[in-house]
Amino acid sequence: MDDAGSEEKNVVFLVLDSLRKDRISPYNGDVEFTPHIGDLADDAVVFEDAVAQAPWTLPSHASMFTGEYPWEHGTTHARSYFPADRETFVARFRDAGYHTAAVTPNVWITPHKGMTDDFDEVENFLGTADNPLSVRLSKLGARAFHALGSGTRRLIGRQLDRVFRLFDVDDSCKSAETVEAVEDFLDDRAGEKAEPFFLYTNLMEPHEPYHPPKRYQEKHGVDPDAAIPHRQKDVFTMDDIDYDALRKVYDASVDYTDDLVGRVRDALDRNGLAEDTVVVLLSDHGQALGGADGSFGHQFTVSEPVTNAVLLVDDPDRDAGTEPGLTELRRLHDLVPGWAGIAPEPERGSAVAEVARGGIEYPENFTGFIPSEAWDDYYCKYRYVADADHKVVKRIDADGAATYAAVDRGSGESVPVPADLRAEVDAIGDVDVDADADADAERGGGPEADEEIAERLEALGYK
Repeated sequence: MDDAGSEEKNVVFLVLDSLRKDRISPYNGDVEFTPHIGDLADDAVVFEDAVAQAPWTLPSHASMFTGEYPWEHGTTHARSYFPADRETFVARFRDAGYHTAAVTPNVWITPHKGMTDDFDEVENFLGTADNPLSVRLSKLGARAFHALGSGTRRLIGRQLDRVFRLFDVDDSCKSAETVEAVEDFLDDRAGEKAEPFFLYTNLMEPHEPYHPPKRYQEKHGVDPDAAIPHRQKDVFTMDDIDYDALRKVYDASVDYTDDLVGRVRDALDRNGLAEDTVVVLLSDHGQALGGADGSFGHQFTVSEPVTNAVLLVDDPDRDAGTEPGLTELRRLHDLVPGWAGIAPEPERGSAVAEVARGGIEYPENFTGFIPSEAWDDYYCKYRYVADADHKVVKRIDADGAATYAAVDRGSGESVPVPADLRAEVDAIGDVDVDADADADAERGGGPEADEEIAERLEALGYK
């Protein structure tokens, strides 16, 4: 990247949830249905090898927001809230005089999870669930749940799943509402130069369940009667899953997402904001779509299509190009303030790492749909380390026994485990639990009880 001026710029931090690299044209020249993302990439720096630090939303975002690894910030399936003592890069923008705003239907990025404390303005589309009492009960309930023993958490988690199945689930990803709110936000900043802004938004269409508008399904040849899994639990309850149809409906969702991205860019242009705004477009993780192992989703896998992420940075003060080196998404904590001009300018190549690391903890919540005979396959935690050529995954089962696997990142073929990467993955520690976590739990609170949040979690396949 060329040197930039020191003038502060706005930031649009646009997360396309569960978007795979191979489904957009900047990374796959055979894709013809993402022209808006392709146009953005033509003006941007394309990071060719970005790696997410976790394969699902909450810990991945916590790593991006703090610069910490998941085992450092400790945000997990069981500890499903963001610790209050972690400083985020959003706070750096707020302290620099920016108006910080979040527009997202993703229930993991809400006041209830502690992820939006540094935003001046938050729109989560939660309706009546968006109130201080609901937020407090949710945080206390999550802390109380985390303070329990793992066996108790597992038992309660499975029972909660049975309760949440009684809700009438809202399958909507609320993408139209999200983009409309983003357009309103940007329209309000037209005309005279106002205070700079940092806008975070999350578009959920590439995330299951898949219900893009009918015209996109027809364009991609989606059979409405096909056996398509829309939630993780469908893998265990559906017969003869049509993975080819799954990939078609996923592409239809990405196609729709691309048009939504176009609307965001149009709003920047018509309001005269494009030349003063850095657009960071990324995925927090990818998605498994029934590859060789038949896996689906992202909650329980650290395969390459899930951990290898999209990252495009369109900065009006920098020339377009590519960054071929390995980059961890957690580095955005340091890089974005520099690109915006509120911190020292990142030097060319400063984002590149020799290795990228990540991991996921035991899934002690949201597991009620896993049949007992499959439990041993899913109740495990992972650590992974990648360099430019290889990736090593360490799987630790419920008894603490570890196994290792390695792949060639170019071909996807299994290879012998490189000794240096095995040593790197073995050096990764365990979750750093806050010393005051138990005290927080003792201060009270019950389980999360907001029906809207429960429904939204169910719709996303986490129940």
